[in-house]
Amino acid sequence: MISLKKRLYANQAMDAKVGETVTLAGWVEQIRVLGKLAFIILRDRTGKFQLTFLGKNFPNIAELTNLTRESIIVAQGKLSSGKSKQFAKELLVSKMEILNKAETPLPIEFIGDKIETGLSKRLDNRFLDLRDPKKLAIFRIRQKAFAAVHEFFAQNGFIETQTPKLVFAGAEGGAETFVMSYFGKKAYLSQSQQLYKQMMMATGFDKVYEIGPTFRAEKSRTMRHLAEFSHLDVEMAFIDSEEDVYKVEEKLLMHIVRYIQRNCKNELAILEKTVSVPKTPFPRISHEGAVKLLQKSGVKIKAEEDIDLEGEKKLGVIIKKKYGADAYFLTNFPWKLKVCKFYWMKNGNVGRGSDLEYMGQELTTGSQREHRYDVLVKQIKERGLNPREFVSYLHPFKFGMPPHGGFGWGMDRLLSYVLGIENIREVVLFPRDTERLTP
Repeated sequence: MISLKKRLYANQAMDAKVGETVTLAGWVEQIRVLGKLAFIILRDRTGKFQLTFLGKNFPNIAELTNLTRESIIVAQGKLSSGKSKQFAKELLVSKMEILNKAETPLPIEFIGDKIETGLSKRLDNRFLDLRDPKKLAIFRIRQKAFAAVHEFFAQNGFIETQTPKLVFAGAEGGAETFVMSYFGKKAYLSQSQQLYKQMMMATGFDKVYEIGPTFRAEKSRTMRHLAEFSHLDVEMAFIDSEEDVYKVEEKLLMHIVRYIQRNCKNELAILEKTVSVPKTPFPRISHEGAVKLLQKSGVKIKAEEDIDLEGEKKLGVIIKKKYGADAYFLTNFPWKLKVCKFYWMKNGNVGRGSDLEYMGQELTTGSQREHRYDVLVKQIKERGLNPREFVSYLHPFKFGMPPHGGFGWGMDRLLSYVLGIENIREVVLFPRDTERLTP
């Protein structure tokens, strides 16, 4: 029996000395048996390595014909200089054991074959789909994006928080909540950290952020919506205006993209992707100005009408051409539009907030918040909501709530935009939408 205690990853074996005895373990990606000579391409999370079987060193070569792709094996032997362009080194195998043999046929194909498997079937077999090195590259980049967020906020004096996901009210209002029974009481899965992070502004923490799961019972079947997503929420106190919020958003987006550029070169090469840091300052385009630009380009849209997804994409093209910008703020929404939430501060008939548009699509929504209790209660009523359902949220506003603002964005959406991946489900391990609850 070959011990796994001294197992090396493929990249470690590539750095080891020729002639050294090495143990490798992983998944069988390819098998070629040529009489008394055989080759196996072994794959682990760090890469691939060629295993070479010579009859004089491994007399049971014929048994390899029964080995199946995606089986797990462990092999031991001596490192040798590689004889192919793909592998600078290879392992001359003297011992091999099958740890787990894969059934055939495989439910999906993803390497070296012309068979294309649809996304739905790949997600049904996500454990196998994620063995594709390109999928691994996506999630390595995802890890770095999250690390970049934490680094940025640590450097800028923010405190990380963790708020409840079983909540007393829906932060966004409407019917987009998952309702549940909580010990005989009505409760909801969190739509946003919004209500809690605003409460935190009354504590003196001043600047907080959180990355946590958020749940939206939206019946959207688009390629950018999910029922559960990773939500970054940020709030900061003692601001002068919403511009203070926008500046943090600018710096954060630049920091994340730069971090990925610097720390994910191998992964970007595997995906054949390049990323560029957006130029600052990001243009500020009022909703009124955006509508005029769309009307001028031939889009049929009224003055105080919401801009739909197609209009959003069209506007991104216009802004890119006009300003050379991949990112911009869409500001001064008419107060009657859904994007203006009850907790926004308003200025006359417009909300003091914005959408940060990136790569032609909405990434974040941010605003200065209304911190005056009486005005906030009035706005809750204006939105057709009942202030009595927000008693816990409203209570801190009676006892010294400073001017504050913040924003929230979906980390999954951010990653799909940065990498130019059209369907957000590709960047989530086990996505949840209107039709998917498994695996």
